[in-house]
Amino acid sequence: MLPIHVINLARRPDRLARIGAELDGLGLSWRRVEAIDAAESDPAQLASAFGAGALGRVFPATLGDMACSLTHQCLWGEIAGGDAEVAIVLEDDARLAAGFAALADVDLAGLMGRHGMGALKLEFWPGPQRSRRFPLGEALGQVEGEAGLFRMRSSFLGTCGYVLTREAAERLLTRYPRLGVPVDHFLFGAEAGRGYRLLKPGFVNPAPVLHDVDTFGSDIGAEREAGFVGPRGWRRRLRDHRHRKRQQAELERGSTVRVEMRFAG
Repeated sequence: MLPIHVINLARRPDRLARIGAELDGLGLSWRRVEAIDAAESDPAQLASAFGAGALGRVFPATLGDMACSLTHQCLWGEIAGGDAEVAIVLEDDARLAAGFAALADVDLAGLMGRHGMGALKLEFWPGPQRSRRFPLGEALGQVEGEAGLFRMRSSFLGTCGYVLTREAAERLLTRYPRLGVPVDHFLFGAEAGRGYRLLKPGFVNPAPVLHDVDTFGSDIGAEREAGFVGPRGWRRRLRDHRHRKRQQAELERGSTVRVEMRFAG
């Protein structure tokens, strides 16, 4: 059985109780990971540990983004130093499909190794963003039951549920000691071009993890809406334009398809 890590803020025991009950009900072992709380942290220390630079101006981060990202990065250190070849990472606002238990029992290390994947995204996002609802993917076959396996061929943001290999965790920490961009852009953002290039990530559809924003909302989202992150600058728009042209060419060649994401629950 794969190790399962659940990221949780100390001030949100309600979230932990809910996802813990789901995991227990599926007969899965798991452990809690203490999340760094931006509300309890020194902003200067967060910014220093997170890193900045030109790319950070293109993909700006709130203090909440920094705290969340650094929590994931600390967990990667544990995964890199652990015994398991792969591990599952969940945030505490994840809701799980019944089939999640079967996926956790699959030889994901072997599957990901055969396809050269360092990360496998497990998440369905119910919000309006088209890039998350209809990502581009290269079909690679099946994972478990009716779930299809795809190579990610466009940005597919969100870190509510993913699998990371031990080797990939080691490579991320060595190559990027400071993240510099929010963690979902770092792992699954083609435009940011950080971990995405190293990981060659994949995703699963139907997804066994629902990012339950309707129930729990998002502290980070509220911070962004309050104006801490402004509109996209010209550098970001240029990056987005270049990637859209590449993706359109791949669609026209038939090497990738637009995948309509669904939740397996």
